[in-house]
Amino acid sequence: MQKRTVLQENALVLFNEKNDNDNEYDKRFFEQYKLYVELTDRISQRRSIANSFFITANAALLTIVSWFKDNFGCYILLVSAIGVVLALFWYFSIRSYGQLNSGRFKLIHEIECKLPLNIFSYEWELLGHGKSFKTYWPLSHVERIVPLIFIVLYIALCLPYYLRNFPCEVLVDFQAITSRVLL
Repeated sequence: MQKRTVLQENALVLFNEKNDNDNEYDKRFFEQYKLYVELTDRISQRRSIANSFFITANAALLTIVSWFKDNFGCYILLVSAIGVVLALFWYFSIRSYGQLNSGRFKLIHEIECKLPLNIFSYEWELLGHGKSFKTYWPLSHVERIVPLIFIVLYIALCLPYYLRNFPCEVLVDFQAITSRVLL
């Protein structure tokens, strides 16, 4: 009879039956657990590399803008659009890595139920599940803010050019339309 787990959606079974004649089961079980924890750590390393890439790309883009700030003209809109798209990709990359890690740690917590110690589960409990700023604030919460700051920066970068070159008649008409709608 196979044991059921919390993760048993769609008839998925995490643990295979232990054969009574299998003396190596516990050893293989623990080796798989160690490998899975190591692979989970590698995801965090890949996330860090991805963050380095996006920081470098944004810094390069802003450096280019600073070199040509006086003569950049309408290209500032293009560069800002590229920057916003880049920051959005960054944001969703961080979100995706966070979701992947959450799923992996749920699985690690399940596996720990079969081990002598529930180290990760216990630690997560002590840290209040990352819900309290005072106890523990997950890095992914902080990481998600940085791309949003870059988005605001890129919008602020192109706004003066856009306002300076936007036809005044259109601004007046826009103000008249909005005042009629609001009344």
